Amino acid sequence: MSLIGYVTRIHFADRVLEDALPEELRTLGVMRPVVVTDAAGEGDDLFDRLCDALPPHVAPVLTLSGETLCAPAMRIEAALQVARARADGVIGLGGKLALDTARILCRDPDRVLPMIALPTTTASVGLGVVLDGSGLAGNVVPALILCDPTLTLAADGAATAAAGMDALTCCLEAYLCASWNPPADGIALEGLRRAAAWLERAVADGQDIEARREMLAAALNAGLAAQKGLGGVHALAHAVEAEVGFSARHGVLHAALMPPVMAFNAPAVTDRLGPLRTALRLAPGADIAAALAALGRRIGLPERLTALGLGECALGRVAVRAAEDPANRTNPRHATAADYRRMLDAAL
Repeated sequence: MSLIGYVTRIHFADRVLEDALPEELRTLGVMRPVVVTDAAGEGDDLFDRLCDALPPHVAPVLTLSGETLCAPAMRIEAALQVARARADGVIGLGGKLALDTARILCRDPDRVLPMIALPTTTASVGLGVVLDGSGLAGNVVPALILCDPTLTLAADGAATAAAGMDALTCCLEAYLCASWNPPADGIALEGLRRAAAWLERAVADGQDIEARREMLAAALNAGLAAQKGLGGVHALAHAVEAEVGFSARHGVLHAALMPPVMAFNAPAVTDRLGPLRTALRLAPGADIAAALAALGRRIGLPERLTALGLGECALGRVAVRAAEDPANRTNPRHATAADYRRMLDAAL
């Protein structure tokens, strides 16, 4: 059985795109979908596989490509208005940009558009908080997620490193965050264990289907656990990414941000570090942040933010934005803009 009924309908299996999509479209009553994709969904034969899997009576009314999603906000909003008027569902194919945009598209005040998420990276599976262009947060849950590990084989090592570190960090921050959700804690620890065990192998060999499958499972755990909340690493990463634009791949900064955020949060999470070390296969008393920074270094992620060239004004804006980010609301220790500025200085 490939179906999991936690939070939403989720299929997880190799080639499940072809096996499950036609019947699920019929169940959802979707015949005129909008397809939203990005660079992570346009490589190899991924888009062709989606088109080939659509039944004959299902025809996309519009395809929003990665180029469109990176256009000015007014052009994006115009495309979304056209899509909402003509479609009866949304299919998101790709990475975080495609899946988050598809979820925003479903937030139609006049009617509910069911969304199908087809993740092609081992980061976002279409769950968790999504920010629209105005900074408003929401938690649109897809009607269906198809986790097909074969869709992740097109991602190169650099993309896999960033995506995998994002999944790992999601699990860690969900476990440590201030909210109370014991089932999510168990899901987070299991995702952390998988990511720590398989990330380097997934980065080293893009055709290692076992490693990609395990990392997609870790990403699913991350998305499910993130219903509990996140923390300072994501608050800062979102803020830096907003400052430098879409050129920064989500997850690529996490290894550099982890040590200062963990140091800041340490007084509030001392009783939770033991299970983290066990999941990460670290010795008792080991420095978790240092171990994760070393993992980031081994898979090619930057150890510092220096190369971004952020000036004093930019750092100030980033700190304020991080303090206002939804992820900061569940950080285990209350952090102000001044706190985030000090963390940024340490990451530089």
